[in-house]
Amino acid sequence: MNDNTLYDDDILLWSEQQAAAIRRLGETRRYVSNELDIENVAEEIESVGRSEVAAVESYIRLILLHLIKLLAEAGSEAAPHWRGEIVGFHANMMGRYAPSMRQRIDIEKIWRSAREQLMLAYDGAQRQRVAELSARSPFSIDDVLAERIDDLALLERLRSQRDGTAAREASAGESG
Repeated sequence: MNDNTLYDDDILLWSEQQAAAIRRLGETRRYVSNELDIENVAEEIESVGRSEVAAVESYIRLILLHLIKLLAEAGSEAAPHWRGEIVGFHANMMGRYAPSMRQRIDIEKIWRSAREQLMLAYDGAQRQRVAELSARSPFSIDDVLAERIDDLALLERLRSQRDGTAAREASAGESG
């Protein structure tokens, strides 16, 4: 795979390889001008890849936030808008996603953050609906990286998880 193809296909991997190559050049300074700030140039190139990972994680977080909103505010007039945003966030995420990002994306951490944000944003019945969700994500990275996101199926899984968590907690309370 040539560098132009790698740049287009996996910006994260490309940025790491290019930074490593620049650092190797710096080790043999006889061919490189003293004016070139090797380490900072390498860092800047690596930051391109890290920025793309952060953007993908941000879109995943927005998808999860909107799925939780659909559950917490069941029947809201905003639901069609939120569903549309989920599809838009997914398209934007997939436009920036690169295969080497998969092992760096922590879906559990992103889930906990989204859940916590909405726990703080809601009160009353809506807060209770969010509180009934498990601290563990009901979704895998594959669910959000699917070629086409099925927001209704994901919402149904979220409802099932909430209902299962609430039932387990009720059962534990009765036996305790």
